[in-house]
Order: sequence, then C-alpha cells, then structure tokens
Amino acid sequence: MSYEEDYQAIRRHILRVMNEAGLQVGSTLRELQARADPAAWARIEGYLKTGMLTGNQRIVELLVAIHPGATGVDMRGHTRFRVQFRGVFSADVSMVGGEGSVHDISPLGCRMESDTALQPDTELELRFFYGSEEAVPITVELATVRWAKGREFGVKFLRLQSHEEERLRHVIAGLLLDSPR
Repeated sequence: MSYEEDYQAIRRHILRVMNEAGLQVGSTLRELQARADPAAWARIEGYLKTGMLTGNQRIVELLVAIHPGATGVDMRGHTRFRVQFRGVFSADVSMVGGEGSVHDISPLGCRMESDTALQPDTELELRFFYGSEEAVPITVELATVRWAKGREFGVKFLRLQSHEEERLRHVIAGLLLDSPR
C-alpha cells in the first residue's frame, strides 16, 4: 500500500470513528479518545508521533498532521497545509502595507510571498481571502514576522477573534475534506 493509499485509509477511519462518536472536526482528540471504541482509537494512535499532537488539539489538526500534501511540521508541532490565497497586510508602527500570496498555512501561522519587504519582528494585521474575491476575508488582528528571505516571510498568528479562529479551522478542515479520496 502506498503512502497516499495508507493516508486515505486512515483518514476514512478517523472520519468514520469521529462520526460514530457523534463528533465534528472541531472536537478535541481527547473527546475522540474518550468516545471511540478502544480498538479504533489504537489504530488512530498508531499515526500519532510522540509529542506531535496533544489531547487538547482538534481532530482537524490530526488530519492535517498526517496529510501527504502538508509541507512539514514546524517547531510548534503544527503541520502547514499548502494553499494559495490572496493576502493583504498592514503594519501600524512602520506604516508599511502591501499584499501578497499566503502559502503553507496552519492554525498558528503561514508563509507569505510579497513584493513588499518586511523585517523579522514586524507586527502586522493580516487579512486573507479564500474562495472567491467576494468572500469576507479572515482577519488576523495581530501577527508577527518570524523570518524573512527575499520576497518570502513567515508569519506567526498572535491574536484572532474567536469567530475568525473558528473560520480558519473550517477552512483547514475544508481543505482536508476536499482533497482526493
């Protein structure tokens, strides 16, 4: 069985166990473990790497962590998911603003590409658009540039309103559920 076939099988298994337990992708792994059949949980647990996920994380984060389209696990243990969204940002202190492409997104941050050069530790507000241009963008009230190299920079999300955080989780869940089965 190839990695892609194996991933598809475990993803179907996780979603089936989740549905049987009456949970949704926003539920925590601890809730899944408590409600799942012990044999079903044992199979899921086999895909968890030590320290990769905690019980407080959401099922969607487990699906992201094992997804073959993910670009890797960052230092905080969250896997980034490859996307291309239009993003707009502004930094109040330096009066810098611009737009670019959002890539490699996770619940904690993203990689961006822009013609506007930003320096590490720059704080900014970020809005990114997914779906159609008419869609209401997800707003990250406060983010910081962690690294910058050429036209690319890494952004850590520091503050989102709870409803924006929920929208971000739904976007990531949608990306997972829409991937080929």
